[in-house]
Amino acid sequence: MSAKKILIVEDDLILLLLNKKFIQLLGHVVVKAVKSGEEAIEFALNEDNEIDLILIDVRLRGKIDGIIAMVEINKSRKIPAIYVTGNSNKEIKERAEMTNMLAFCIKPVSLNELELIIDKP
Repeated sequence: MSAKKILIVEDDLILLLLNKKFIQLLGHVVVKAVKSGEEAIEFALNEDNEIDLILIDVRLRGKIDGIIAMVEINKSRKIPAIYVTGNSNKEIKERAEMTNMLAFCIKPVSLNELELIIDKP
């Protein structure tokens, strides 16, 4: 298994740090951690930035949520997303499924859960 380059999009500092630590413990690389959908779009659309996967919160500070950010990113780059959310209602999950969704997880995501998702063949 080669290390994946992962962008984290999370506006809660504690969860951001926890997710970053989990990704590193699993042997992957956090290429950047940002707090808003707008920052995620800006970073991801720069072709110089290598990203294999985006770990993204659904609800973010700013004008757009994580799902809208992924819709915009996927117009130019097909990067899979692991969504994390505190709200698992059906409408949100259906919106996420319309993107390049790898998984939909309820916060807080565990190390074992991330390992199963990221490292599955």
